[in-house]
Amino acid sequence: MRVKAGGAPVSYLVAEVDNRKGSERVNMYMVDAFDVEGAQYTFMESASLTSMWSPSYGADGSYTMPSGKVLDAATGDAMSREATDLHNKLIGDAEKGEKATIVLASSTATLPTEFTRVSVQPSGGGEGEDAVPAP
Repeated sequence: MRVKAGGAPVSYLVAEVDNRKGSERVNMYMVDAFDVEGAQYTFMESASLTSMWSPSYGADGSYTMPSGKVLDAATGDAMSREATDLHNKLIGDAEKGEKATIVLASSTATLPTEFTRVSVQPSGGGEGEDAVPAP
């Protein structure tokens, strides 16, 4: 979807969330990762990116890409459906007692080879909590 829309490169983080012992739903709103120099890399819910890459439907019945390119109705309809399907697929959370895979994205396309700390915001607000490797 990003390539079709001409969007800038991004980096993805695939989080394996184990909430089997959790007491509330985890939506993995944001993840901050830090490299050895202390630089911060922020990853957000990737579902939110689909709106940046999908065509907008105009009052005149036309579709316009974020780049300004106007699409014919058939192409615009297809891309709009694809964006909606992708958005719905990427909305991720881990219910109490569940293990889930959640995909996040960062506008930083180049990442370091190692992170020394990872902080997660599992509920969409407040302070981050340090992530820990699974035992």
